[in-house]
Amino acid sequence: MKLKRVHAFLLTAFMCITLVLPGCKNVEADFNGICLNLGDEPLTLDPQLVYDVVPMRVINAVFEGLCRKDKEGLPVPGAAGHWDISEDKLTYTFYIRKDAKWYNGTSVTAKDFKDAWMRALDPEPQFHEPAYMANLFFCIKGAEAYAYGEGKPEDVAIDVVDDRTLRVTLVQPTPYFLDLVCNSVYMPVNKEFFDQQIFGDVSKYGTEAETILGNGPFMVEEWNHDESIVLKKNDAYWNSDKISLEEIEFKMIKDNTAAINSFKSGEIDMVEVTDHLLANELKNSNSRVETYNAGIVQYITMNNEDPVLCNVNIRKSLSYALDRKTLVEKVVNDGSKEAFGFVSPIVGGHEGKFRKQAGDLFKDNDIDTARKLLKKGLDELGLSEMPKTTFLINDQDISKRDAQVLQDMWEKSLGVDIELQVMSFDAMTEKMLSKDYQMALLVWAADYNDPLAYLDVFSSKSFYNVAYYYNKEFEELFDRSIYETDEKKRMDLLLKAEKIAIDDMAVCPLYFVANSYAVKSRVKGLVRGSSAIQDIDVYWTYVE
Repeated sequence: MKLKRVHAFLLTAFMCITLVLPGCKNVEADFNGICLNLGDEPLTLDPQLVYDVVPMRVINAVFEGLCRKDKEGLPVPGAAGHWDISEDKLTYTFYIRKDAKWYNGTSVTAKDFKDAWMRALDPEPQFHEPAYMANLFFCIKGAEAYAYGEGKPEDVAIDVVDDRTLRVTLVQPTPYFLDLVCNSVYMPVNKEFFDQQIFGDVSKYGTEAETILGNGPFMVEEWNHDESIVLKKNDAYWNSDKISLEEIEFKMIKDNTAAINSFKSGEIDMVEVTDHLLANELKNSNSRVETYNAGIVQYITMNNEDPVLCNVNIRKSLSYALDRKTLVEKVVNDGSKEAFGFVSPIVGGHEGKFRKQAGDLFKDNDIDTARKLLKKGLDELGLSEMPKTTFLINDQDISKRDAQVLQDMWEKSLGVDIELQVMSFDAMTEKMLSKDYQMALLVWAADYNDPLAYLDVFSSKSFYNVAYYYNKEFEELFDRSIYETDEKKRMDLLLKAEKIAIDDMAVCPLYFVANSYAVKSRVKGLVRGSSAIQDIDVYWTYVE
């Protein structure tokens, strides 16, 4: 599958996105709306084609899947009012609400969901590239074979029983299936509307306000490119009586300083806080500062097919030379924690948290070992010194800050020349997908609460494996875990798989992100969740 934009990794990519920004009208006390910032403009709001957090912030308000996340991040009824699960946990039967409507007033049907899911799986779609997140359907019987062009569409076990009943059969019991159903790629499409939009211009659907038809609590009223997206409350939504906000304006700004100034001036309602001194200042300015754990890990991806970084000892050397404690305590300084593994501490394992069971998988700030490994790696490659190495970073302030600190650590500890290359997310994506890079600074957030959602980054089948890492033993463990029905055995397989990938230093974990943001006191009920689809959830938001 070809990707056009990695977004901070791909979490906003790699994610250091601000949430607010200049340009919104000054917020008045009687204005029943809020103004937020996306940090960048979405390429599309097509639920089947997005893969990063920026468009998902909007899509989560405009569309609704069979399930949605509650305030605690757990799946609850969405467009489906209820469902049945078979005794063997292989068959899910969803019953769509009678009052589930598209915002043009037409009914949402079971076929709308099947059309969307099959469109995402189509190996040769007529009107777009294959869906980047199609792998989230592979737990469904026949889905993976069809997506790879090895099966027939009629063999995919997504069955429309009647207008309001959808039956899905899985390959094996999947305890996180309802979590998957909350994701954007599982959201419905109105095929009649879709066909009207693509007629004569296959790129139109989801790229303009008038080419989007959703079934969620809000509708897209305006899309002013490079400036803003304006949402209005959708009165046709089945639960509209419980939706308080009348309007949401999403602005597009990259510079966090400008966003902070806009927040201080009262033009916007929320801003990311990356400095503890600023947090103290904002707490005393009719605002509150809140922290949440979105399950994000910041890391360095290293091109495992690069002539130099293909050497495991050189990759380990670069990782061991870093002082993560200094990075998180003196530079980041927002409650983030050093990462000595890849799976986030918030992710569950068997009878406890996965990270606690896995423990730390390596030690850092070990300069002597790092230097020995560097020499060993260079000797193995027949090199006398480390060639200049390029390090891609996006043009967000936080990314530039962290990269400069890492560059300085490498120079002082190893004497290596690391060249920072600052560019847009689009440019980063093109370079990574074409393998035209050596290192890049990214972040990762999972689509569901399971170690698989993190370790997928290392799978050779994954669209997100831009490290181009391959280890046969890892692949076997990872694949076995997908089909293992005993939860303890499944977690044991994943514990072993993570250890192999980190022992290989397939990527270089840096820290587990603690997100802090300031929000105006008038704004209540805003939820920041632990998955990309719920990064900003305005479902329960209201203003006083």
